[in-house]
Amino acid sequence: VQSYTYSTKYPVAEILKSDVVQDTTAPKIASFSSRGPNSIVPEIMKPDISAPGVDILAAYSPNGPIPDELIFHGNEKYIILSGTSMACPHAAGVVAYVKSFHPDWSPSAIKSAIMT
Repeated sequence: VQSYTYSTKYPVAEILKSDVVQDTTAPKIASFSSRGPNSIVPEIMKPDISAPGVDILAAYSPNGPIPDELIFHGNEKYIILSGTSMACPHAAGVVAYVKSFHPDWSPSAIKSAIMT
């Protein structure tokens, strides 16, 4: 990703239809993610929903307190970050997308739809 963003002053991406490649590896939860069970309520498995949060290409403000080595030099508008703050916009986007099709659904109904 970094080499592509360095290759032009105005990098863009295009999403194209492609074949799905089967991935048989088990999904992994990032080390910084909440997870269960816990010692207080061991029968509850968490998280109910997970979202991508590792190595996310994110918008960047040069006024931000980000270490210089994480910035795409030559294009200081973007940065690769990991964390729950990177996963949250993905989850919120899915909720908004589902809500756009079902504006009458409750938060619980939307959560159930995303989980299943």
